[in-house]
Amino acid sequence: MRANQFAATTSRSRRRSAGLVCVGRLCAFVAAISIAYLLTSCAPPPRKPVHLQMIGSDSMHWIAQSLADAYTQQRPYVTITVRAANSDVGIRASREYSGTIGLVARTIQPNELDATRAVVVARDGVAVIVHPLNPINAIMRSQLVQVFSGEIAVWPLGPMAGKPIVVISREDGSGTRDAFETMVMNGTRVTRTALVMPSEAAVVDYVARNPTATGYTSMGALTQDVRALTIDDVPLSRETVESQEYPFIRTLAFVVPQSSNPEMEDFIAFALSAEGQRIVAQRYGKAP
Repeated sequence: MRANQFAATTSRSRRRSAGLVCVGRLCAFVAAISIAYLLTSCAPPPRKPVHLQMIGSDSMHWIAQSLADAYTQQRPYVTITVRAANSDVGIRASREYSGTIGLVARTIQPNELDATRAVVVARDGVAVIVHPLNPINAIMRSQLVQVFSGEIAVWPLGPMAGKPIVVISREDGSGTRDAFETMVMNGTRVTRTALVMPSEAAVVDYVARNPTATGYTSMGALTQDVRALTIDDVPLSRETVESQEYPFIRTLAFVVPQSSNPEMEDFIAFALSAEGQRIVAQRYGKAP
């Protein structure tokens, strides 16, 4: 009898224990669901995809692409496309296409900023380049005018002595051409025999392959295959551009709508931030 009572008691205890285990598991399950719900309800909603584009100056392609890559890496919901053309195209694009930043590497006239504004993101030195075999390392501004106008038509010394100087220029609408003609030529026409190239890279490539050639380009396009001349005893470097010692300096600007969208404003703020300016300083002078 006592054995039967003990067995019955043990059985009831086991059922109570099993019940408690089930209740505990149920409570844990409910708690897990509650926590998951709280986490998902507190999490920010997924960001809506944003697309921006940058169009304009070929001189600014590296800056635009490098800043875009760094920005979108931190914000995967944003895509930014960069298309190189020239400064004139950049100004028009910023006015005509929504979500577009114009890339402009020349002086902007007030009447060109119709419902837009310019934000300077870097300073650029316009380099005058020669082939590495050319023994000339420095030149004065007055001599540059003579060379690029055709008044001085042959190289005076070195392996190219007596050979015709091949002058390389840029196409109409180029910000680099505008800057060079304004700062260097000052109203004197570049020789009609100049070969016209469609991009900074094309200018650098031609001079690198032709020892009798000389041209001008953005400091950001320089390679080891060409040499930038010292101008008026001042070498071209980021330091001489930022100190404004170098004689041929221009600003590089983003042209954006007066009332741009929040993501565009965030991107501009990034370009001007310490992180953005560290990227700029890899090839150019920082923004003033």
